[in-house]
Amino acid sequence: MSAAAARAASRRRALALLAVAPLAACVAPVSLDAPAVAELSPPVPDWIATRATEADDGRRIELARGASLAVSLRAPTAAGVGWREVAVPAGLVRTGRFTGPVWPKDAPSSLVAPAPLWQVFVFEARDGAGGELALELTGDTAARPRRLVLRVDVR
Repeated sequence: MSAAAARAASRRRALALLAVAPLAACVAPVSLDAPAVAELSPPVPDWIATRATEADDGRRIELARGASLAVSLRAPTAAGVGWREVAVPAGLVRTGRFTGPVWPKDAPSSLVAPAPLWQVFVFEARDGAGGELALELTGDTAARPRRLVLRVDVR
């Protein structure tokens, strides 16, 4: 191969790389677990002191009668997907449910990876000894459904 042919082949490779590089930025994956922006706080009323998230799975929580518990969970924004109560112990009554964005309005999202939502369940301790509170993410396409279980003692 002559020197001129080698230089021409080198230029073609460089031009091909320059043409492909901008496309790589367009198909970069968007992660739901590690957004590039700060998360917003879940929409929990200020007067609720006892709070739980998916990270508290398996935790034992003690509530006095009349006290409230807020469970804040992230859910994808897809039709038919969301958290639901699977088991609510005697002595706990759901008194509220709130939703709100996890990311600010200007955060990146797409049809492939839409911005998630907070789902907040509020329970009040009434009469009873308590027991297992279980919530499950329904409509999830994962092979194993996500589940949160808290052990609640009412005193």
